[in-house]
Amino acid sequence: MTANRSSRWWYRVSLWLIGFYGVYVVLGKIGQKWGFAMPIRLGDVGEFLVVLAGMVAFVAGLLLAAPKEDE
Repeated sequence: MTANRSSRWWYRVSLWLIGFYGVYVVLGKIGQKWGFAMPIRLGDVGEFLVVLAGMVAFVAGLLLAAPKEDE
């Protein structure tokens, strides 16, 4: 895999993780307002780990996409 393909893969992983977190929060808020329980509850630590993994994946994509300096 080239660096460009690798960085795109990491960006996609980041997008999926942060997107999952966003949908999870929105569904939790809707469930709280309408009175239904979420079938899956991550808890504070689980939410933190999902966001952290998304950020790590994004930074990995940035580092792989950075231009290399010739030595």
